[in-house]
Amino acid sequence: MNNPFLSSVYRNLPRLLALFDTDVSSATCGLGDRFHWAWGLIDFANGTFQGAAHGLARLIHSNLLPEYLSEASTLNLIDKIFLGTERIVRVDGSLEEAFPYEGSYCVTALVAYDLLTTVQLLESRLAEEKRVKYLEIICPLIKYLIKTNENHAFISNHLATSVAALVKWTKLTGREGEEHGFEILDRILEKQSSEGWFLEYEGADPGYQTLCTYYLADALETTNNSKLKESLVRSLDFLSFFIHPDASIGGEYGSRNTRFYYPGGIAYLMRFSSTAVAISNYMSKGVGEFSFVGLDAIDEPNLIPMFNSFCWAASLYSKEQKSINDDEVILPCHRASVDKIFPEAGLLVLGRERGYKIISIHKGGVVFDFRKNGSSIVNTGVALRLSTGIIYTNQVYNSKNEYLVNENEITIRSSLYPAAKREFKPYQMIALRVLNITLMRNYYIRELVKKILVKLLITRKDKFIGFVDRKISFNNANDILDEIITDKKYELINANRFVPIHMASKGYWQKQDTEIR
Repeated sequence: MNNPFLSSVYRNLPRLLALFDTDVSSATCGLGDRFHWAWGLIDFANGTFQGAAHGLARLIHSNLLPEYLSEASTLNLIDKIFLGTERIVRVDGSLEEAFPYEGSYCVTALVAYDLLTTVQLLESRLAEEKRVKYLEIICPLIKYLIKTNENHAFISNHLATSVAALVKWTKLTGREGEEHGFEILDRILEKQSSEGWFLEYEGADPGYQTLCTYYLADALETTNNSKLKESLVRSLDFLSFFIHPDASIGGEYGSRNTRFYYPGGIAYLMRFSSTAVAISNYMSKGVGEFSFVGLDAIDEPNLIPMFNSFCWAASLYSKEQKSINDDEVILPCHRASVDKIFPEAGLLVLGRERGYKIISIHKGGVVFDFRKNGSSIVNTGVALRLSTGIIYTNQVYNSKNEYLVNENEITIRSSLYPAAKREFKPYQMIALRVLNITLMRNYYIRELVKKILVKLLITRKDKFIGFVDRKISFNNANDILDEIITDKKYELINANRFVPIHMASKGYWQKQDTEIR
């Protein structure tokens, strides 16, 4: 029986194994950040790579290691990864991703969760002395999660990672963690929209929702919390509307513009949700066709959590095969007719005889139109270049955009804001690095600088120069009319597909990018 998730794992396993320094004579033995230990291009180690122990342990636990990889050698590598992690934990218990002394709440939570899951999966294979040693390595990370918080933005998937780590810590050790984990879970659920989506910066993002679901599903497995189960079932109902007819997901209509799919949590939730069955069934067919951003297209900074999620999905695939083949639930993109608006998310979904259309109100009328004949049209808004060289666009996320809907069309008025993305100059990077190793070692100063960066690169809304009135026909994919209202002289940029903010997880390749459209 073909297991598409396992096939993808096997294709990418050599790439993952090659990341790690296995030289026991090296001071960086056990580290997975090749830019640090091999190339020597950065002066700190990105802790995210240490989480690969989880995926490897999942393959051992599920008896899914490929023939060329022995269990003994894999356990040996996992041991090196734990010892490598111990070397890079800062005095305060934190790890980093982007710069020295970053105190990354997200990466600290991610590695704590992944290493705890490794201990859980390998319980029968670990001597008690080694198990205790591994938990001692994880302990400072847990203490950091309990005593600090992520304040620069509300990013549900980051907080969900912490929830999964903290509740698992208490389950495995009986020590403090679960209570704080439930406090964070309450924050996530309080921010969860009544429409089902989890908040990512300013709104809903289907791609990151699959990652958030992955961590929360693991927390559900640990706790069997009924409130969390109900929350996840509702979130799947929302997510189902953004599974596209071509087995892709998300895009520029999301708050973070992502198009990736993390399958592990949704595969686990098949036992509770028929919607999860429908999503997992359909998306599993797109793995080998590269119709969404998956493990084959992801870059190294995001490789590890996706690898681990694919390993979980692969381990569940054969067990849940009966459920996967259940066609009881029909995804919205396959229904004869769909007419759904999500006012809080600012998303309008229309299914007609000729195709399936998604329109973002909050992002100025971003349009994804999937035709029944297999072709599709994507139009992500208006982009203008002023004589100063600054780019302005109506795609900047704004929940205050005005709109009017009738039977045949929607008109959206959105403001023209400057695009926030930028290319950093050497002198700016030098200044930032000096701050990193001096003033930003102070927690409060560091968090303040992070807030400033988020505003500059993602959420900034100032100096608007006018409006765009966009009229979109529901019946004709080509009928998008823009009236640009501004007193500035500009050059209209011919770019149907663009993103106006800094977002590292955007723009990964998928098959549709190089098809004739």
